[in-house]
Amino acid sequence: MRLSLLLLTVLAGPAAAQAGDSLLLEAPGARLVVHAADLAPLPHDTMRVRFHEQPAQLYAGVPLPALLQLVGVRSDSLRGRQLTLRIVIEASDGYRVVLALSDLDPTLGGRRVLVANQVDGQPLPAKEAPYRLLIAGDERPSRWMRQVVAIRVLDEP
Repeated sequence: MRLSLLLLTVLAGPAAAQAGDSLLLEAPGARLVVHAADLAPLPHDTMRVRFHEQPAQLYAGVPLPALLQLVGVRSDSLRGRQLTLRIVIEASDGYRVVLALSDLDPTLGGRRVLVANQVDGQPLPAKEAPYRLLIAGDERPSRWMRQVVAIRVLDEP
């Protein structure tokens, strides 16, 4: 079934990545569809956040650098052409956010970015699932995307 979903994603583009708990990861020369079960062996982290006037919630998931490693992208000790790479994160409704890869390098931007699939110990509710992007240090949650279905690393032309 995963192979058929991967083929569907390759043929149909980003909309196909919306099915279930799948997440499309792309980088120059690499394309991979992962599911929640595939994330189990990866490092996990938590982030306590507050949306507007709501009570704080504890989100859990995989740090973005760990996901990027699945498609061969490192986010540490960047230099030269690596400093031109950008990350485009896309939600099922087409909402997109762009980060510089250098934002993740601990010696440069050092941003802590989490791709969460749980909140307060439970799976994300349907309005947020399959994944939510959280960026530590953002004063406003404008980049804290819900319903994340694709993460692409792109090079500047």
